[in-house]
Amino acid sequence: MPHPVWVRELRAPFLLLPVIFVPVGLAIAWSQGHFNPLYAVLTIAGVVSLHASVNVLNDYFDFKSGIDLATTPTPFSGGSTILPSKLMSPSSVLGMGVLFLGVGVTIGGYFIEQFAFSPLLIAIVAIAALSVVSYSSVTSKVGLGELITGLNFGPLLVLGTYFVQTGTIAVEPILVGLPLGIFTAGILYVNEFPDTEADKSKGRNQLVARWGKATAAGRFKALMISAYAIPVVAVLVGAVSPAALLVLVTIPKARTTVKLLSQNYDKTMELIPGMASMVMTTLFSGVALLAGYVILGLVLKFVL
Repeated sequence: MPHPVWVRELRAPFLLLPVIFVPVGLAIAWSQGHFNPLYAVLTIAGVVSLHASVNVLNDYFDFKSGIDLATTPTPFSGGSTILPSKLMSPSSVLGMGVLFLGVGVTIGGYFIEQFAFSPLLIAIVAIAALSVVSYSSVTSKVGLGELITGLNFGPLLVLGTYFVQTGTIAVEPILVGLPLGIFTAGILYVNEFPDTEADKSKGRNQLVARWGKATAAGRFKALMISAYAIPVVAVLVGAVSPAALLVLVTIPKARTTVKLLSQNYDKTMELIPGMASMVMTTLFSGVALLAGYVILGLVLKFVL
């Protein structure tokens, strides 16, 4: 059965990222004896809303700029195709994006008030909101889209989730969030290859456009290595629990992504399995970290 048009516009499958990543932060806090169910639900709702907003607004601005009219759509790149197909009006898509942005910022504002206008929460909510509205018009054009995406979906998301559960700042959620952010930036990175020429024609200087496809494909391996090196080093120096090492189970899937990208970086249709593999690497890594900290919490609660 086909999905409703608005679900396609939201790019709903990608919303699994915050649905998995927020619980990672919750699990870290829970393993340390902290869990507020209301705050947990609100955090998921707020982060999902902000992610939905950036998906929809990016679609709107890419259509208005003409990028989506110059791309070859795939299940992972080239936009939702809703606006080029005239299945929704631009004003409706813009309104949807603003609505979700408002929900996300409102929930963020609630937490800011609950935590006595914490500078950390103010910064996280402000960065998230500014990232949503500036991605298409600013950050992606100056080559910062991948970095900002990685920060938002990684250390800032996990730390923010941990903070609203514990009321404290810690190094562990930041370090655990870093590989998740790198993997999420990796999704964006791999998905840029089919859209590179269209992006360049409209002034979007994302990393693949700046480096060239061959060089960018070669550098992707280093990105993946860094994602796995961080938790290993962090555990070795005692900065995070060994539970974080469970993320290493996704190395074979990441290697598959590297191989598929190196072989097909200039072939749109052949690269689709590589794009899918990167998404699976990211989702499975989140699930692995979540499982690791749930197991840790259970051991601490019932065994030790």
